[in-house]
Amino acid sequence: MAVSNDLVKHLRQLTGSSVMHCKKALEEVGGNVEMALAFLKKSSEALASKKKGRSTGSGLIESYIHGGGKVGVLLELRCETDFVARNAEFKALAHDLALHIVGMNPAYVNRDAVPEEAKEEAKRLFMAEAENLGKTREMTERIVQGKLEAHFKDVSLISQPYVKDQTITVEELLKRSIAHFGERIEVTRFVRYEI
Repeated sequence: MAVSNDLVKHLRQLTGSSVMHCKKALEEVGGNVEMALAFLKKSSEALASKKKGRSTGSGLIESYIHGGGKVGVLLELRCETDFVARNAEFKALAHDLALHIVGMNPAYVNRDAVPEEAKEEAKRLFMAEAENLGKTREMTERIVQGKLEAHFKDVSLISQPYVKDQTITVEELLKRSIAHFGERIEVTRFVRYEI
């Protein structure tokens, strides 16, 4: 099915995907924008999983100081090539991620970066809290597991809702960027300072 250029342009504005990907998605689903969004999400996740093993030998350091000089962030965003690292859109992505970190104050890049001591301390605190509820041992353990999952989802950058678009997570934003640039992109580390 042939799709109009206006529809392709609209989908591109919604997703940031390339014109070719938008056109292909719309053709696949017969011009339905909602289905095309789902198709693009699925294809960007598939592309991101293919790129997972690649080395990120380039990238940039983004710094951001929030108004008044009270909060600042240094962020290391990596990619595969210098060509992408110098791209204005990649720099804008790094800046947006730095803004997100200032606003949302994540403690870790992802759940894998959480130290064992922090996991044990959180488990101990949630266990003490759950034991006061008077539930069975199995129920108490399930409550603690649920609280741990929710807590580390909240404090991990990758799993947080993206501050500029609450309908997606930072991980989904990175997957869309991987599909857009055609390279593996990852947040390696960040430091947030606050007075």
